[in-house]
Amino acid sequence: MIYYRTIHFSDTDAAGVVYFAALLSICHEAYENALQVKGIDLNTFFTSSDIAIPIVHADIDFYQPLFCGDRIQIHLQTIQLNETEFEIKYQVFFENNLDKLIAKATTKHVSINSKLRQRTPLSLSIIKWLEFNQDNC
Repeated sequence: MIYYRTIHFSDTDAAGVVYFAALLSICHEAYENALQVKGIDLNTFFTSSDIAIPIVHADIDFYQPLFCGDRIQIHLQTIQLNETEFEIKYQVFFENNLDKLIAKATTKHVSINSKLRQRTPLSLSIIKWLEFNQDNC
């Protein structure tokens, strides 16, 4: 899955450079978009389900700065770790230059029963989504 985005002024800090938390948020946009592309209703997924899938770990590495107006593409790859966990790996490039990696990030997600707050197996729709996105980076 590839997600395209323009860097906005609100994504930058006082120095005019994309703030690390802003790029993690943009990666989350790519995640949400990838869910929608496979027909997963975001309203149900994030608010109306018995299963929640919180992020339990995130990291990001920058290799060069991003500025307002830059056009980027984010390559998203999923990895199922076990029956309750998965990771999403993100690679960020300029829209027209795949030769130079700008940043990479990872988010780790755990499936839980939203009422009991205990781990529960990933849903079939998420497992299918993971399989669809596993070889895309």
